[in-house]
Amino acid sequence: MSTKASIWSLPCVPVDETLAPQALGLWNRLAGGTEIPHKTLNAASFSTLFLNDAGDVARIALAAVEDGRLLGFAAGNLKEGTRIGYLTFVMVEPEARRRGIGTALAGAVETELLAMAARQGAPLEFLDARFLNPSPLEWVVPGTVGHDHPNAPGVDMSGSGHLFMKNIGFRTIDTVNSYHRALEGFEYSPAIRDSLERLEREGLRIVVYRGDYHTGLVDLIDDLHSDVWRDTLLSNAAKPGGGLPVLIVEDGARVCGFAGPMDVQPSGRGYFNGIGIHSSYRSRGAGKALFSALCMGLKERGAKFMTLFTGETNPARNIYESAGFRIVRSWACM
Repeated sequence: MSTKASIWSLPCVPVDETLAPQALGLWNRLAGGTEIPHKTLNAASFSTLFLNDAGDVARIALAAVEDGRLLGFAAGNLKEGTRIGYLTFVMVEPEARRRGIGTALAGAVETELLAMAARQGAPLEFLDARFLNPSPLEWVVPGTVGHDHPNAPGVDMSGSGHLFMKNIGFRTIDTVNSYHRALEGFEYSPAIRDSLERLEREGLRIVVYRGDYHTGLVDLIDDLHSDVWRDTLLSNAAKPGGGLPVLIVEDGARVCGFAGPMDVQPSGRGYFNGIGIHSSYRSRGAGKALFSALCMGLKERGAKFMTLFTGETNPARNIYESAGFRIVRSWACM
């Protein structure tokens, strides 16, 4: 990224303990509204996201200050040993916009990240704004009360930040859609009921995984080619009592699909890590049936809603939409 020249002539300074309350106040005035869907923060969560280093993640936050008043701030981070830096957020007081303040802040964060990476001996190659950011930003689904998601997978395409990021040199590499569904009243559709009955006639049932009975979990993970799912499923299965429940498609004792692990978060959000069907069992309707069973299972465990995201071109969106999920936000990975 190479930012354009800015008319802002004052230096961008670190957000210290004096400026942090002003930056937090700016965030909380703008967050949760129509322009910025992210959650409001308290002093501790603000510091965790934007100010404090954590393990191998170094964070930087800079402010634009005029006559003692903070007009905007920008934050970024760098994970040690990587060649990718992250621009987490740029926020400017509405009445102070179009003065080049946001551009100057983004450029100053970029300069700091370049210097930090050089000191680590891994020169920076990319500056990213997407869901891999080590500073995850929680947000609330528009039109709901507390239906949240723990991470924003990019730049909100409905807000002014999207155009701002394009104007300072970022380019979109992918579009990600966030899906939402309230689980109150969720029932199997007639098509899903038919699929469940047909699959059972074919010898395939959807049940909770039992480590003392089922086989083929590692073979399924190998077939799905996901190190994330490997770590999640195997570490969960190794926990006392088998960990959190995982729904599977079983063929006898063989595991040929999974959805989970399942959990209910404090907000009432139904959580699952992933869903996958073995390549030998696809195109039989098992994916849609398994996902609907996952929704039912989370509802029965007390979940009030579910949120998830997937790429614009990911065929998995057909599975989610078949269960009544709808797109509530689109994000640009830039």
